[in-house]
Amino acid sequence: MPVVKADAYGHGARHVARRLAEEGAPVFAVAVVEEGLELRRAGITQPILVMGWIGKDQLGSLVDGGLTPNIHSVEQAEEMKIFLEGEEGRGEPRAPLPVHLKLDTGMTRLGVRGEELPPVLDRLDAMEGKIFLEGVFQNFASAEEPGGAQTETQLRIFLEGVKAIRAAGHQPSIIHTDNSAATLLRISSSPSKKSSLFEISHVRPGLALYARVPGLSSEQNDSLSDVMSFVSVVDQVKTVPPGTRVGYGGMFVAGRTTTLAIVPAGFADGVPRHLSGLGHVLIGGRRCPIAGRVSMDLTAVDVTDLPARPVRGEEVVFFGRQGDARLGVDEVARAAGTVAWEILCGVGPRVPRIILSGGEIVARESKFL
Repeated sequence: MPVVKADAYGHGARHVARRLAEEGAPVFAVAVVEEGLELRRAGITQPILVMGWIGKDQLGSLVDGGLTPNIHSVEQAEEMKIFLEGEEGRGEPRAPLPVHLKLDTGMTRLGVRGEELPPVLDRLDAMEGKIFLEGVFQNFASAEEPGGAQTETQLRIFLEGVKAIRAAGHQPSIIHTDNSAATLLRISSSPSKKSSLFEISHVRPGLALYARVPGLSSEQNDSLSDVMSFVSVVDQVKTVPPGTRVGYGGMFVAGRTTTLAIVPAGFADGVPRHLSGLGHVLIGGRRCPIAGRVSMDLTAVDVTDLPARPVRGEEVVFFGRQGDARLGVDEVARAAGTVAWEILCGVGPRVPRIILSGGEIVARESKFL
């Protein structure tokens, strides 16, 4: 169940989902209704689970778009019940709506806690004939720690929840717990976790579709590739004497005769301001340090130690690959004091997405074209 929320983690959900559909993805997951409707407009016909917020004023669009809602609270289940009751008598009767019940097993975000399960199931029963409970899911909080106490506790609570749901007469066919880290570590699908009452039917890779997963070893990340390279170019090159201050606040002061490349990309484009004085870019396959503060539209880079002076229009990679060199989004995130998810999702809308397949450009998307 590929997770393509947040515009497929900044990569472009329409193109990503189409490609995954071609490769056989049977169902997709998004965070909000708008994301699901975008996939429908892109021609995605597979089931699409909405895992997050669903406002009561969005239920009509959700149903009309053939999206699958999650149920995660008593109040939300009541909103669904009222909506479906209001639909009765309006034209042709609809087929029962598939829903997935989200359990809170310890993440303590959205989800039904154990004491809330009976009243939620009562409301599902009150919608008999209008819905059917197709799936049950949860989310691990610390999946990168496979032997950790929290993960084991979450699995136990989830199993108890599934048993209770089945004992109440529901027979969900789609059971999904595993995010990227849990999928790679086979937390819920290992033979030791199998039981007649607990069979994982789907996994939900998110970040693993696009980049390496933090917290896992190099060996565990070996099967993963960088999908995105975030690329700009050199605009201007200048050589300045020692003592020259660079950028806002003069944070960088040249300690020697210094050559700078000024690059037209800044924090409005997705270059984290926290990389100021800490991050690197790739130019000519070599790492060059960011000099001074990253500004909204521009970044200065110290290219003094490059064997050849860069030229206007030469490629600059903020993360990704350049020839045989790699500057991973995971490394950039560590330098910026954040996580890879935020870096990928932070690539701004004014940055064109150039879609490659087999090394050839197959599409180019820009907000301004």
